[in-house]
Amino acid sequence: MAFNGKEFAKQLPLKPGIYQMFDSNDQVIYVGKAISLKNRVSSYFSGKAKDRKTMALVNAVASMRFSITRTEGEALILENQLIKQHKPKYNVLLKDGKSYPYIYCSENEDEFPRLEFRRGTKKGKGRYFGPYPSAQAVRHTLNHLQKLFKVRQCNNSSYANRSRPCLQYQIGRCSAPCVDYVTNEDYQKQLHYTKEFLAGKSLQVVEELVVAMNKCSENLRFEQAAEIRDQIKELKIIQSQQVVETKNSQNLDIFCVAHELGLYIVTLCAVRGGQMLGHRSFYPKAPDGSDDVEVLSAFITQYYQDKPVPELIILNKNIDDKQWIATALSQIAKSQIKLLTNPRGDRKKMLDLNSINMQNSLELQISKKANWQHKWQTWVKQVGLKKSPNRVECFDISHVFGDKTRASCVVFDVTGAKKNMYRNYKITDITGGDDYAAMRQVISKRLQSIQKHKYEMPDVFLIDGGKGQANQALKILQQHKINNVEIIGIAKDENRTAGQERLFVLSQNIMIKPDSYSLLSHMTQHIRDEAHRFAITGHRKALAKSRKKSLLEGIDGIGEKRRAYLLQHFGGLQGLKKAGVEELSQLKGISAKIAQRLYEHMH
Repeated sequence: MAFNGKEFAKQLPLKPGIYQMFDSNDQVIYVGKAISLKNRVSSYFSGKAKDRKTMALVNAVASMRFSITRTEGEALILENQLIKQHKPKYNVLLKDGKSYPYIYCSENEDEFPRLEFRRGTKKGKGRYFGPYPSAQAVRHTLNHLQKLFKVRQCNNSSYANRSRPCLQYQIGRCSAPCVDYVTNEDYQKQLHYTKEFLAGKSLQVVEELVVAMNKCSENLRFEQAAEIRDQIKELKIIQSQQVVETKNSQNLDIFCVAHELGLYIVTLCAVRGGQMLGHRSFYPKAPDGSDDVEVLSAFITQYYQDKPVPELIILNKNIDDKQWIATALSQIAKSQIKLLTNPRGDRKKMLDLNSINMQNSLELQISKKANWQHKWQTWVKQVGLKKSPNRVECFDISHVFGDKTRASCVVFDVTGAKKNMYRNYKITDITGGDDYAAMRQVISKRLQSIQKHKYEMPDVFLIDGGKGQANQALKILQQHKINNVEIIGIAKDENRTAGQERLFVLSQNIMIKPDSYSLLSHMTQHIRDEAHRFAITGHRKALAKSRKKSLLEGIDGIGEKRRAYLLQHFGGLQGLKKAGVEELSQLKGISAKIAQRLYEHMH
């Protein structure tokens, strides 16, 4: 019997809670939360137009269950627990099993407390700073702290068994409390500055250090004053590199979401006490057809399941249930939580920076994960091709001052590089260094090869060398009356910086400058570099072959035996070159005519 969703919804109360949807095998396929269970579940079965994903979900439902909760916060917690337990097919799933890293200070354990990297449950009796978005952010911060305040970071076993200071003291990164090189009073001062810095109070630390420096100067302790001055200088450098929340130094998290080619990304920027702790990207698993707003909403509710919630959360998308999530998180955190989507000032700068980091991470991940068939679709959107190319051939010219000119042709299709189709062409009968003539010749030879061997005609000729080189290729195609191959020239900027290439699309008479982090930039660099590598390989082989050839080869009348005789008689090429025509003609088997020919060849 088919499930009657409308009848089921009529039984539900107008109260907060969660609902579960099951398929015909009694497997949980979706878990949702609602302020009003009745209203929310009724919306699934109202018959109004929905997106494909929701339609597929509704058609798969065989039964439903619900649970009433006292508050929105309880509904949020229960939903997260059930999603984590059942991993439903139609829910957005946060695929991150790692616990978050902290910086631990053993302030209640040791006479000289230590700092260390910690992950997992908070077991030690001390103070924890964080959580940080990544282990890299923690190690970066610990490295700065070693230089600034010289608080020890060694383990207790190493600390207790030292008889002389370790390397960290020698390079100025520890005050060596293990061998009593620092008093407890001075050590505690530096520890105080460290904890204030980690709490986001770096401005206050600078103010305290300025007072301490002036005091040392007044008491004529100039060396100590100079050390404090250096600390202040380093702190200000760190502050200048931070995008700081200037007004209230709030704790806040910034989330940006996007997707491309079926890959979803959410990037977090964590700011604590006005200090940016770093960025971290997540790649949640989402059903086909999910939009960014839905993914971001589901991600946030799962992310804060086991983490402290900051008072402000900034989003790059205006999610539908923003107020509901803010209320639920406020109940969990037991403080007022605000969700903001249109920040201004410094917050806007931080959101923009996080968005750039997200795009970088997304493009890199697509480069690793997406297949070439999906990657070529980028060329439709960004280059303006009418269809995704099935075959692209890239050409490059290589020579040394016009000598031994070689041209390469590399082939890429929907599976990637087709190395068995790579070809090197010998360029002849042109003025040395004339790259335009070389390009015309290699395109002509390539078209002859395609016709002779009945290769598939490419969709794109990618020409390394810019607009001028590309126009030479276009001339040859026009001569052969071929108009279904797109010509694109690729050239570096004036400084020849990788990632700053410009693409010249001749059919549209436009120049495109892809973002350095974009998939289009990565693909064109990869294809161009492969053509360059293959051209240089062919050129080097030609040079190596010519160097193995004797200078005496190719002279009419002088074969292998006579070459050996001449070299033996004169003791090598240098002696042979000094000989005149008369001296050469007196040798056995060398006529006057051959001697004259040999002399002219040698000179």
